[in-house]
Amino acid sequence: MNHQVRALFIELVDRSNAEREQVFAERRIAPEVRLEVESLLSFDHKDADSLADCVAETAADVLDVDDNGEPASCGPYRLMRLLGTGGMGSVYLGERTDGEIQQRVAVKLLHAGNRRPGWEDRFLKERQLLASLNHPAIARVIDAGHTDHGMPYLVMEYVDGVPIDVFAETIELRERLALFLLVCDAVSNAHRNLIIHRDLKPSNILVDAAGQPKLLDFGIAKLVDDTAEPTQTLERLLTPNYASPEQLRGDHQTTSTDVYSLGAVLYKMLTGRSPHESDTGQSRSMQVIAGIQQITSPSSLNPHLPSDIDYVLRKALRNEPEARYASVDAFAGDIAAFLDSRPVEARSGDTWYRTRKFLRRYRVTVAAAAIAIVGLSIGVYTANHQRTIAQRRFQQVRQLANKILALDKMIGVLPGGTAARNEIVAISKEYLEALGTEARLDQDLALDVGEAYSLLARSQGVPTGANLGQYAQAEQSLRKAESLVDPILAANPLNRKALMTSARVSHDRMILAETDHRDEQARTLARKTVARIDTLLGLPNPSLEELEASTLFVYNIALAHKNMHLLDDALRYARRSLEITRRLPADRQRLDVTLSMVADTLRLSGDLDGALAATREAMANLNSVAPRTELARRSSLFSVLTHEGEIFGALDGINLDRAAEAVSPLQRAFDSNEEWARKDPMDASSRILVASAGRILGGVLTQTDPRRALAVYDQGLLRLREIENNVKARREEVTLLAGSSYALRGLHRSTDSKKRIDHAFRLLSETKNYPTDRIVPGSEADQALTALADYYAETGEPRKALDVYQDLASKILASKPDVRTDLRHAMRLSRLYEAQAALLRREGDPDGAKTLAANRLDIWRQWDTRLPANGFIHRQLTMAIAGR
Repeated sequence: MNHQVRALFIELVDRSNAEREQVFAERRIAPEVRLEVESLLSFDHKDADSLADCVAETAADVLDVDDNGEPASCGPYRLMRLLGTGGMGSVYLGERTDGEIQQRVAVKLLHAGNRRPGWEDRFLKERQLLASLNHPAIARVIDAGHTDHGMPYLVMEYVDGVPIDVFAETIELRERLALFLLVCDAVSNAHRNLIIHRDLKPSNILVDAAGQPKLLDFGIAKLVDDTAEPTQTLERLLTPNYASPEQLRGDHQTTSTDVYSLGAVLYKMLTGRSPHESDTGQSRSMQVIAGIQQITSPSSLNPHLPSDIDYVLRKALRNEPEARYASVDAFAGDIAAFLDSRPVEARSGDTWYRTRKFLRRYRVTVAAAAIAIVGLSIGVYTANHQRTIAQRRFQQVRQLANKILALDKMIGVLPGGTAARNEIVAISKEYLEALGTEARLDQDLALDVGEAYSLLARSQGVPTGANLGQYAQAEQSLRKAESLVDPILAANPLNRKALMTSARVSHDRMILAETDHRDEQARTLARKTVARIDTLLGLPNPSLEELEASTLFVYNIALAHKNMHLLDDALRYARRSLEITRRLPADRQRLDVTLSMVADTLRLSGDLDGALAATREAMANLNSVAPRTELARRSSLFSVLTHEGEIFGALDGINLDRAAEAVSPLQRAFDSNEEWARKDPMDASSRILVASAGRILGGVLTQTDPRRALAVYDQGLLRLREIENNVKARREEVTLLAGSSYALRGLHRSTDSKKRIDHAFRLLSETKNYPTDRIVPGSEADQALTALADYYAETGEPRKALDVYQDLASKILASKPDVRTDLRHAMRLSRLYEAQAALLRREGDPDGAKTLAANRLDIWRQWDTRLPANGFIHRQLTMAIAGR
């Protein structure tokens, strides 16, 4: 089928015969083309009654309805009512009926009459594609199976929402753009999983009452590297008003196809109509296919739109795929730039795009002029071109590096520095993207560019200091740096600068991986970092810069292993960091930070006296050495103070049981970062630290001063909620909500306590941390469930409390906690057994209580054998014996 026939068929299929005749006449369609189109239309034609009969018969076959009209079930799900129907199947509201849990779902069925070649395979492929995705803005798969008649079905979360364009009508421009960025993040997630959606449109993006978008219907999605289409008929399933030109033409489709459709969706959200619609509301598919469609300027339809948005949409909706944004992230980056009052890249790209158009239109004249100019200049060009390019590029990179380093120094000592970091990102992108592929042709230039990308990533979102919280963008920049630097080391393994840059890149990627709980990847990157450092420090005469960077990198590796509960590795790396630090001149040593890490690792290993001694040595060093920057001082002080507070008496922790002495250092840590957060309203780092100190301080205060504890928790929650679109912040929010529920009950506000616990579970659901079959001891889910169980126990519902605790215990045990070598796991299981045993005694089950008490006692007897004469272990063993 040629492009003209396909386009006419798509355009005329839903029109009346009179309208079709008018189109044929006005456009003077050739007789042979008209004949083929009319033939296709005749096969498509069905009157309303026969169409209704067909749908009814198909529904009856699929659902196997009985005489009373009651629908049958798909597996354990009862189909309640039709939600919608599409090209391959229908979607029903379903309800689970097997009594296991109460749950409303959306059930998608392939029509019984739609067993066309390849369509069932397509439906099954959609199920598998969706199952591979995990994102809060993508409707998640719950179940799948086949009906009794052998028809496949797919069970998804039910989204009770409205199409995004309808929701957009109720909110302001900036809110629309922020909402659209959430959709972009979901589509980008699909692309990172090598999936192209290919049917992005407002009706496939629903927004729930909480303002959370959900991307639906991957029915015609494909894998990026999947070039085999099961049937061309599937192309009919796309929506012309939001389809890209290459889709309408039947050409090869890439992630750029989704960029175009996203542009069309945003166009509709901002103007009220699709870019493919004419003033009469009719589709202009022919013009799109031919590549001559001129998109009406969005601001002419909505005068309130700024000109920057015109440029952004014009770039996203280019007819040529290569002229659009290179990725969904690039598209979203320009939207974010507009929201942050930064320049949008589409403006500069628009000038070059129009220039190319001009050159194509007048290519003969331009070519003649170019030949004349080249003829006059070729001698000089040949002699100087490569040298000039190299000099210019080197100078650009050096300017970039100097600007970044200068601004970083300023930001380190000034409040409100986040705005300057936005400037760093804009400047960095401008320079680095100007370099293009030339960097790979010159080793020295590649090394400079790789280093610049690593610095850019730190400004974007490596959480080792103040940053913009753009973790995904930071990961991309680090991968670019790695791809430039690693080939250099393969050719020259002893290149000092390359070793240092590679160590920094691997270290920063490790931080991002550990933050995102990708533990195995984090450990691999940590080993790569240490290997680079060992090689570097094995070379003669390491510089101060190399030593300082190395000790910091190894310190953070120790911290990451501590967070991953690998305490032996954490202590080994902490002592290695201390060893490197002592090689520095006395006035350059960061002993306070490293000693603080050693102290915390010793605490978690049970050596509380050694931990306290290390903390006091760290504080003495901090007070005797002037900090190089305010940021370094705050970071060091926070680390030392919080570790000291935890050693004295963190709630339910490994401590000296001296809670009163813990309050002062924890309050100082809290106040210090709260002051900084007030000075810089955009700094995510200080807000995370306020919440972290508040969580520990609030737990210590709850037993003695619940009112003060609640104020601390609330301030931490306030700061966390100022950080938008950040999963780490939402997880930390869960811990504060759970902790504050105890303080509220201490103030006799049980209703408010339960509301906070419920809110914590909603956040856990949004971050995909609950429900789950396994729970890591001490995790956010563990803290929320413990708070819920304790709420029931303290409000007179011991049976409910016991049920929650038993469920929690089974899920913690499913995570295979290492109670023999990880003291945190031992403490958590011990407290869990203690709480359950107390509830069983209240419920009249002394035998069950005795079994759990015995389990608790067994834990501490094993640890007493492992760490004999340890005061903390002896205290736990004594309490376990008393609780038998």
